[in-house]
Amino acid sequence: MRHSVLAVVAALVWLLAPPAFAQDDTEVSSPPAVPGSETGTELPPKLDVPSALAALEDEQIYRAPGAVAYLDEELIRAELGPDMRILIGPFTGPVGETGNYVDDSERRAQTYIPLREWSEDTGRVLIRVEGLLASSSKGVTATPSDLDELRGHTAAHDVTDAVLTLIRHAKDLPTDSTDYPVRQVVAPTERQVSELAEILRRTPVYNAPGREDPIALPRDLIEERTGFTVRAAALPVLAPGEPVVDYAPALAEEFPGEVVLVAHGGWLDVAGPENVALTSARNYAFGRFQQGSFRQGSPMQDRIGTILVRADELLTEHPFGRPQPKTLQELISEVAPWVLGGSALVVAGIPLARMTARRVEKARAERAEFAERRAETFAELAALGEDLLAEDDQRDTSGAAERHATATTLFEQATTTAAMEQVRVVIGEGSRQLRPGRKKRRKKRRKQLRERANAEAATENES
Repeated sequence: MRHSVLAVVAALVWLLAPPAFAQDDTEVSSPPAVPGSETGTELPPKLDVPSALAALEDEQIYRAPGAVAYLDEELIRAELGPDMRILIGPFTGPVGETGNYVDDSERRAQTYIPLREWSEDTGRVLIRVEGLLASSSKGVTATPSDLDELRGHTAAHDVTDAVLTLIRHAKDLPTDSTDYPVRQVVAPTERQVSELAEILRRTPVYNAPGREDPIALPRDLIEERTGFTVRAAALPVLAPGEPVVDYAPALAEEFPGEVVLVAHGGWLDVAGPENVALTSARNYAFGRFQQGSFRQGSPMQDRIGTILVRADELLTEHPFGRPQPKTLQELISEVAPWVLGGSALVVAGIPLARMTARRVEKARAERAEFAERRAETFAELAALGEDLLAEDDQRDTSGAAERHATATTLFEQATTTAAMEQVRVVIGEGSRQLRPGRKKRRKKRRKQLRERANAEAATENES
């Protein structure tokens, strides 16, 4: 794990450099609910801070009532220093009029501030786990840095790796890797697939025994809203050391044309006919709402709603409304019949040849302009990502991180200069949300990246 403020982008996988440290006490919204559904989830118990602090006077690790996170305590105790304490608390629940806290200011006043003051007064390092979000009184938050870590963190509610990272950070030790094993993923046996497929034929939305966060998906409404026919299996949180059984791909073969969702605890595997869009939407949902859901607790059916709506948007909506200019291939296709038709050349002669040359030259110029604009946009996107990774203060950077994630997606989809301009608008929005103090360094780095990217674009044009 490494220092970073980009925790919300950590689960967006391979698009970004793997982050692990985030701002302490960051505010991140929760994902929207499944269209047409009501979760009706009961609030988790509220953390009794005075009782927790009294317990921490004598205990190095205190688990508050309602805590859900798993911690390998034997391993952790071997790493803890005498001046360190760990508080494992429940999810906070959604912040609002009907929640445990009316707003985030109240939550900070009742939990974060008294815990921080206790740490300062006693001279102890306090590592607190709110739900599944592990933070330190040193001012950092540790989160999964890739999909493998995220899967184990959510499927087993296992925060051991995050807490180890915070302990090493407090000791000024390297935090690149804790050597904590990644949760194993195994393929299901034929019998396992057959048994679960038979259950899903009878019960398309299935909650396994022991599932503490049951799902109740309105399948007809989902199909009407997104076009997806879904089958979902919600399995319990994994036991310590239990591998993740990757049911989704095999079940998708049992139900061709349908979207299969398999939840292990807080993790969700997806498979279906539009697998790329579904996987991208899943990663987007886990990345965008990571800290909020880790702290507050996000009902799985709400997360499913976010994923299905996002996948539908990726498949049916276009990021830019204006028509895109014709590509070189399209222009040549229009010219080709005239070039190949000898009679047309006889009639039109030299004027037609000149017109053809002008159109091809125009297409070449458009291609060169797009390559240059793409290089510039890439440089700005990389600079924004670097600025996010470099942030180390107490500011909420989730908005800028979301703009970076959106710009990355649009950058990959853009095929015209106009589209690239829209990507730069999104990047600009993200840049403006960061500290003004980073402006000079960002400008210098962007210039370096642009020069390098332009050189690569020039080489591409020459070839």
